[in-house]
Amino acid sequence: MKTGLRFSDSDKMENFLSGTVLEVEAAKKRFLNDAKNKTKAAVSRNMPRTAGVRRHQHRKRFIDDIQASLVDDKEFGGKRALVRGGRDTGTLWHILNNGTRRSRATNFMDKAIADVDGKLDATLDIVMREEFGK
Repeated sequence: MKTGLRFSDSDKMENFLSGTVLEVEAAKKRFLNDAKNKTKAAVSRNMPRTAGVRRHQHRKRFIDDIQASLVDDKEFGGKRALVRGGRDTGTLWHILNNGTRRSRATNFMDKAIADVDGKLDATLDIVMREEFGK
């Protein structure tokens, strides 16, 4: 297979490749940060809100305890955006999402994933166009 790249100087080729790698890394970081923020916003939008006066002022509300971060992905490599509950509410999210015999399920996680799915594809297109469409 032939390629159209021809360089007489190997330093130019090396600089070109290292510059491309840096641009790809920058695009990846921008996309992951956008994905993290959009996913957190989607979870916040789809999480049920309680109306009225709070009975327990000392307890954190689910909506106030959403944390988003970038973590290493051990299964596939690289990084991934992680959105979850904090220390106070993180272990209770499954009850709010799935319900119990006394409360109805809200399925806010499924709604949030469906909400953000198409937006992430559009975000990837925008980031790639901005980085490489110059």
